[in-house]
Amino acid sequence: MADGSAQASATTRSGSGSDPLIGRLINDRFKVVALVARGGMGKVYRAEQAPLGRTCALKVLNPKYAGDHDPEFHKRFFLEASIASKLTHPNTVTIFDYGRTDDDVYYMAMEYLEGRTLHRAIREEGSFNEERTAHVARQVCRSLREAHSLGVIHRDLKPANIFLVEHADEHDFVKVLDFGLVKNIENPGEDLTQAGLFMGSPKYMAPEQIKGDKVDSRTDIYSLGIIMYEMLTGKVPFDRPNSVHIMMAHVNEPPPPMRSINPDIQITPSSEELILKCLSKDPDQRYPSMEYLLNSLKGVGGAAMTATLSGVLSSGD
Repeated sequence: MADGSAQASATTRSGSGSDPLIGRLINDRFKVVALVARGGMGKVYRAEQAPLGRTCALKVLNPKYAGDHDPEFHKRFFLEASIASKLTHPNTVTIFDYGRTDDDVYYMAMEYLEGRTLHRAIREEGSFNEERTAHVARQVCRSLREAHSLGVIHRDLKPANIFLVEHADEHDFVKVLDFGLVKNIENPGEDLTQAGLFMGSPKYMAPEQIKGDKVDSRTDIYSLGIIMYEMLTGKVPFDRPNSVHIMMAHVNEPPPPMRSINPDIQITPSSEELILKCLSKDPDQRYPSMEYLLNSLKGVGGAAMTATLSGVLSSGD
């Protein structure tokens, strides 16, 4: 994924000289062109798919990441790819192919996106207004509504996993990325998050996830509530010197009033109530599904209200 074309170019110049994958043809299908991004778990390259000539993003695992501490890592990678490839909503990144080469290069090919992450947008622009926040959140809801209908929980929803694409006629078109911590609730035996291995992003984790309790679609709703809070204020509600203190705050402390974080915030009482409902410590006090949350969000930011919580919810958008 290109988090801004200028950044991609700079990364390519700094990293391509000694990278053995640059120029390589992966499984006779994907020619690696340039390095786009890197992280602890691996790298993302811009590649060209043969014989289509289609530009795609190639996610490649770091062979040094998976060691004795995580023997299920490669199996989890294939689980992520197989589940993500079943997701077809326009607000979810499209997976084209995945596999492993003869010399144990694990890869996943997906659509190549031009734009930037929500994390970068907030860092560069500061807080969003209410209408823009609702516009982004509604699209995330639609992506995850499909995933949840297939029994898939994201569990690592955060601004860095939400990509904003600029279409010719639409700003902030959302693509949800990295279903890397997915939990297939239809087949619990395929939940490969290793016991004792820390998974997730503390600033966005739900209390039940932190405590090791049951997670379901409402876990993602909590994370989206944190993201909406951050979009509107420019900061997460719980930010502490270390991860343990952050997680303890999620479990024990109420979120601070948004105006105490950003005195200049312009927000309607109904929107503030919506976000606080998402951030309830008890999952039973949150919205019961992305469908319910989406319909509430349709009344925010000038959008027409098409359904209420007390009414019969339609199956469409």
